[in-house]
Amino acid sequence: MTPTNDPVEQALDRLTRMSEQLTRASEEQARRFDRQAKELFDRTESATERALERIEKELRQQIAALKREIAQLERRAQAARKEVAKRAAGRRPARKAPAKKTAAKKTTARKTTAKKAPAKKTAAKKTAAKKTTARKTTAKKTTAKKRSAA
Repeated sequence: MTPTNDPVEQALDRLTRMSEQLTRASEEQARRFDRQAKELFDRTESATERALERIEKELRQQIAALKREIAQLERRAQAARKEVAKRAAGRRPARKAPAKKTAAKKTTARKTTAKKAPAKKTAAKKTAAKKTTARKTTAKKTTAKKRSAA
């Protein structure tokens, strides 16, 4: 550009230089913004990764603790089963005692067999009644005998 004395051209030159300066400044600001955005993104990404690592570590610890607790509960349950089995084994002779009570009931059954003897007497009386059915007067006498025997 050649220097001219025309004030309009001088104003245009100044506007052109100012425009170029503004363009460079805005480009620089855009680059700075991009850098800052990238840094922020990188920091956020690394913070997220660290947080995920911490969460994963905590989860692993809690899972390990739960596994230990489950194993402990299984051992306690197994010990409780053994204890119940021992108690049940200790109670089994106590269950034999009611079997002895049933033996006492058997003696009661013997008493009922003793009651069967009068039934035989009744059967004998019936046979006697059959013999006397031929005579009506004798049948009346046998009924009188039954009442006196009772």
